[in-house]
Amino acid sequence: MKNLGIRPRFFTIKRVTDIPCYGRRTLFAALLLAAVTLAVDWPVRHFDFVVYDDNDYVYENSNVTDGLTRAGVAWAFVDQHAGNWHPLTWLSHMADCQFFGVNPEPAHLENALFHCANTILLLLLLQSLTGAFWRSAVVAALFALHPLRVESVAWISERKDVLSGFFFMLTLLGYVRYVNESKVQGPKSKVLYGCALLMFALALLSKPMVITLPVILLLLDFWPLQRFNDSTTQRTPPLQRFNASTLQRLSIEKAPFFLLATAIGIITLFAQHAGGAWHPSATGILQCCEQVIVNYAAYVEKLLWPHDLSFLYLRPEKVPLAQVALSALLLLAISVAVAARFRSRPWLAIGWLWFVVMLLPVCGLFPLGKLSIADRYTYLPSIGFYLLLVWMIADILTRFPAPRLCRSLGIAGAAAILVLCIALTRQQLGYWQNTETLMNHALEIDPHNDVAKQNLHLYLLEKAHPELKNNP
Repeated sequence: MKNLGIRPRFFTIKRVTDIPCYGRRTLFAALLLAAVTLAVDWPVRHFDFVVYDDNDYVYENSNVTDGLTRAGVAWAFVDQHAGNWHPLTWLSHMADCQFFGVNPEPAHLENALFHCANTILLLLLLQSLTGAFWRSAVVAALFALHPLRVESVAWISERKDVLSGFFFMLTLLGYVRYVNESKVQGPKSKVLYGCALLMFALALLSKPMVITLPVILLLLDFWPLQRFNDSTTQRTPPLQRFNASTLQRLSIEKAPFFLLATAIGIITLFAQHAGGAWHPSATGILQCCEQVIVNYAAYVEKLLWPHDLSFLYLRPEKVPLAQVALSALLLLAISVAVAARFRSRPWLAIGWLWFVVMLLPVCGLFPLGKLSIADRYTYLPSIGFYLLLVWMIADILTRFPAPRLCRSLGIAGAAAILVLCIALTRQQLGYWQNTETLMNHALEIDPHNDVAKQNLHLYLLEKAHPELKNNP
């Protein structure tokens, strides 16, 4: 094993083909992280439905509340209810009602368990890809405990986030196994490729936002899989042997993934348009570009400083020019910085591109409803941003003398950040107890949030007059 010229053993990165089976340390860390995550999210088991989407998705949707019926299963695959097409998510809600009745507690707990499983899979994935245990563990911990994850876990309607994330992780793990097997021309390579493609299909059927996954596979081919580099020497810069024929070969390899993503993407656009959530001519090109720039900068801000989190950030009618300029400068600065170190530190560019590419479907390029941004949209894209940050900080620490001291400082700093994330996550969880607490918090963030006002009034009216709930 060679270490990319990085001296402290603590920060070494192994080649994928040199990584053995998961050791006890990795498995113990995965279970510990899952236990901490479940403990932090444990209060959700007592939370109620909220009147925003949960009524359409579960408790007022007879196709779902009837459980797993033949008519319901057919409806899940052909209907475009609520402007979405995610049949596997519908089936999961139906299964909840089939086995537990129309009860929010098991549904909330199931979301939390899926999130824990995704955390374990992410740690195993990063460990498989890089062999860098501590960095992989910190990225997985940030993914698990960041307060932006609350919306995906505490909102029953966002089952599609954690469910698609589960199959997304399995797709990447299957792809890594396929790459390893194909390098030694193993007989299982075709089976593993088929399994990865199947998992991708299930991820798309859970939430079409993962249509950008084939591009993520190409990014991973570049780093850390280094399939663009024919050299067996880890010190050789990945771009040294990069050529168009290699890109063409690897793209053709992923043709089934791209075709599947394209098909689901087209179905989703029709579903969104039919549901009134997407209007192609709703905004001008210039305004759309301004919104995209501001949205990306807002996501970066909330990942670094998660404050004033709300269930709905309304899209403004007009974005101030100063805000657009500052956002553009921020994005340009990050892009230039990672591009300048593309040869020597490819993980910076891969992390940034993961973040940018995965947010493309929801960045504002296709205006969806009244939203500008949403916490839940960062569920999978944030992984790339965490990877960029953690690998960058680890690289900086290796440049200082006294590696043991740097290691201690790195661990202490990571622990402090994670403790802060836990505190903020617990605070944010409290707002999701029921519709009243959620809408009141949204109005504290934005007193002009008309959607929150309407939903709060509806909730209070149904609370005072339960007979009106099923007789509007």
